[in-house]
Amino acid sequence: MCSDVIPVTIRHILEQVPKLAQEWADQRAERQRRTKADPADFARLGDLGIPRMAVPVELGGTWESIAQSARPICTMLRALAPGDSSVALTSTMHQLILNAWRMPSVPQPYTQGWDAQRREVFQTVLDGAWWGVIVSEPGSGGDTSLTRSEATPSNPPWGYRMSGNKHFGSGMGVTSFMTTHAVPTGEKDPDQFFIKVRDAPWDGSTGMKLVAEWRGHGMMSTNSHAFQFTDFPATRIAWPGHQRELGEINVGLPAMGFTSVIVGVVDAAMDYTRGRLKAGRSQGSALRAYQQVEWTLAEQEAWLIDQAWEGTMRAFERDAQSNRNVLLAKESIARLAESALGRLCKLSGGAAYTWYSPLSAWLEDVRALGFLRPPWALAFDQLFEQSWKE
Repeated sequence: MCSDVIPVTIRHILEQVPKLAQEWADQRAERQRRTKADPADFARLGDLGIPRMAVPVELGGTWESIAQSARPICTMLRALAPGDSSVALTSTMHQLILNAWRMPSVPQPYTQGWDAQRREVFQTVLDGAWWGVIVSEPGSGGDTSLTRSEATPSNPPWGYRMSGNKHFGSGMGVTSFMTTHAVPTGEKDPDQFFIKVRDAPWDGSTGMKLVAEWRGHGMMSTNSHAFQFTDFPATRIAWPGHQRELGEINVGLPAMGFTSVIVGVVDAAMDYTRGRLKAGRSQGSALRAYQQVEWTLAEQEAWLIDQAWEGTMRAFERDAQSNRNVLLAKESIARLAESALGRLCKLSGGAAYTWYSPLSAWLEDVRALGFLRPPWALAFDQLFEQSWKE
């Protein structure tokens, strides 16, 4: 993709994504067995202009503000997930980790450097790059304040060398750049960096070594590999020491991006099961009382999921969202989605665990939401603390 292609529009993207998702849904039996991401899938998304949804309009993309852009992004992700949940989740990372650079300016003396880096970052997207994130570290429990990776200055002001262990690098092999965190030499707190991983070998010869290939039970083809970095080139964010402020930009959007993928999976699972049940009824097959109850409860949970999603989208549009409300929505949907998919599997019987049924794979997929940032324990810590502040 080149920066001089015909500008994309939100309407075009939202019209085309369901068509692509349906095409991929027709390949569902094969796709749910995949254990590796296919770059061709992301090329299709690039052709639709989806990467540009992360880029501000003044720099050639479609992002306007949280009020104008949150719903289109989350709607796109929700519509894409029924086709391939792993592709949808991986592409979510691109939309969300570029959040920090959507801050238009920062105070002096960093204004000029920030503007230059911001333009550089978004230009990579216009030129066809996908971005991802590899921030989690073993033993941190998802808490980035516990980051142990170190970064040593090598090419001032922003050039560093990073060393440390990272995992859950979703999109590795597809992405060109990844954001991450490390503790700069002589400092106490971690800060944000980004690394260029395109064409970097995984054998450790240039400082990036694959230590564990992704073998997830759910989201099987997200390429969420683990790596060991040793003196690997990294670029520090051009507003150093302000990770907290940058993390508060467009508060709640990352959590709702992940959540939208899971809501899309629930949509697909409910439609699939409803179609199977209708077909059975038309052939004179009656559901047992237990199956009737499980279906009715699953419908209630799916309805609550949709209401929570829609309510959060409306809060975004009013620019009235809060981190607490978004986190409540994410964790509530995580619990409801796992419960609803469990019910669909139960009422479908043992067939749910065959490869010709997508239900058991979807069950593992929706379980992922509770482990996505912030993971269960950290999320509930935050909710408990916030309950006394608001």
